[in-house]
Amino acid sequence: ADVPANYPIAQHLEMSFLKSPPRQLYFGCMKASRSVGGETALCDFRKVYQELSPELREKFATKKIKYTRKHYKVGEKWTYDVGAMLGWPKLFGTEDIDEVEQICLQEQAPKVQWVGPNKDTFVQEWIDEPFQRHPVT
Repeated sequence: ADVPANYPIAQHLEMSFLKSPPRQLYFGCMKASRSVGGETALCDFRKVYQELSPELREKFATKKIKYTRKHYKVGEKWTYDVGAMLGWPKLFGTEDIDEVEQICLQEQAPKVQWVGPNKDTFVQEWIDEPFQRHPVT
């Protein structure tokens, strides 16, 4: 992640908001860190799911989960949301709004809203299932 080495990154499911999230992830190091940090903690979310009480699982399943993705044109500096540190041009590799919308369409992601005074803030909101089964494991 493009964050300071001492910045905590919460456990998360990589791109779980996509209809087809990645099936495999690879980690690598192009250049070893000369400072502290750099660890990548892993978590077995199957175990986390199993440890949730049946009542809480049912509550999630009934109420669903609301996702909100918001990215300014220039990433936020002081935020708890690591993803928001990236501006949408860097996130999508283009400053072309039409290209961003096309990428989201290809990913089967929800419709993009462009908000703010200059209509240059990327927002997606949707309600989805709280749990997904991995297609293999």
